[in-house]
Amino acid sequence: MDISLTPNIERFLRSKIAEGLYDSLSEAINATLNIAISKECISKDELAQLNADIQKGIDDADKNNLSDAFEFLDGLKKRYE
Repeated sequence: MDISLTPNIERFLRSKIAEGLYDSLSEAINATLNIAISKECISKDELAQLNADIQKGIDDADKNNLSDAFEFLDGLKKRYE
């Protein structure tokens, strides 16, 4: 497969290779595409629910209705496992 990259994208990927994050341009492209694919996998409903949960947390904090951090993190782990 032949692909053409814009100069900006190629510079970005090559900078990541220079930083040691990837060994080759092919590896950098594949990793970047995998990230893009994973972002596409979040449904609109899941994103809406996540945004609603975030807003609820902000509203609770504004009302000084805070919970223990460890209990909160345990609840998140159970919910998203």
